[in-house]
Amino acid sequence: MVRGRPQGDEPPCVLAVRVSIARREQLDRSLDALETRIGLKASRHAIIRHALRRVLEAPQDAAWPAPPQGFRAP
Repeated sequence: MVRGRPQGDEPPCVLAVRVSIARREQLDRSLDALETRIGLKASRHAIIRHALRRVLEAPQDAAWPAPPQGFRAP
């Protein structure tokens, strides 16, 4: 995984995301396990960028599951 700020033609922007403390702790445990298992050191920021890229680049059907039965869009 590439470390540091993403390089490219487009200038980056800062996107603040609020998550619960429990979710942040889950992310930290996952990062620790990743480093222990395969020796990959990654930051929270790098993992979040990677996950967001995967979701946005995935085909629509794969990225977003069908809404629950009985769901009504606003």
